[in-house]
Formats: sequence, C-alpha cells, structure tokens
Amino acid sequence: MFGRKKKDQEPKYRVEVQKIPLPVLIRQAIYDSLLEPAEEIAAALGLPPISQEVAEMEEEASQKRLEEFSALMPFIDSHSDIISRVTSSAFLLNEDNKGKLESIGVEDLSDLTEMFKIVSISSVVSCLSALHNLGLIETMVTSNDEH
Repeated sequence: MFGRKKKDQEPKYRVEVQKIPLPVLIRQAIYDSLLEPAEEIAAALGLPPISQEVAEMEEEASQKRLEEFSALMPFIDSHSDIISRVTSSAFLLNEDNKGKLESIGVEDLSDLTEMFKIVSISSVVSCLSALHNLGLIETMVTSNDEH
C-alpha cells in the first residue's frame, strides 16, 4: 500500500494540542491581529463583554504571545506588501469585481492594496500566535541577546 503506516509503527512526531474554547480563541485572534478597537470588534462578533481589567490582561497576554514572533515582523510586513499587491490585482482582474471599488468603499487601487495588507498582516500574525499557543508550532527565532 502507498504511504500507509503499519499499526505498530510510531509516528515520528507527537503533537499534543491544547484545547481552548472557541470564544477564547476568537478573542485571542482579535487581540493578536493588532486591530483596534479590540473589544468593539469582539462585541460585533457576539462575544460577551469583559471588564477593563480583563481587557488589559488580554492585551498583555497578546503582547507576550506576539513577542515570540517579533523578529519575524519585518519579513511578515514585506511579504504582506507583496501579497496585498497580488490579491489586489487578482481582485481587479476577476470579472465579477469590475467597477466595484466604489461600492465597497475603496476609492483607488492604493486603498484596496492597503486594505489587503492589513488583512494579510493580521491574518499571519494571529495565525502564528494561535498555532504557537495551541502547541502546534514552536518558534525557533532567537534574538541577538540569546547568542
């Protein structure tokens, strides 16, 4: 058989995934996406309100999670710039989107590209943070202080 493991064969890697309730993951993604106002976004998504003290704790926890990837931010930013241009071009080349810039509240290509860049950065950063927080990936990024 092609690529099938024998029952007695152990996997090379073992990943233990932390179980986190979906509302907690959503709130973490909101904070880790770096978009503001975080709690208004949470309310718009139907999450229950939290106190100012808990919101500050969420923000601190997010900063700690994001510090794991801070050395990657220049790469994420430059890659998001490239991807925003790609997605803008793809959007404009799609026949269904011809002439829709005004209808979605975007006045020109630079606005559309900036919107896609924000989406790209927010998606990558919050995804990396969630994967790391769930124990699915480890960061191997080291700072100059660790050498």
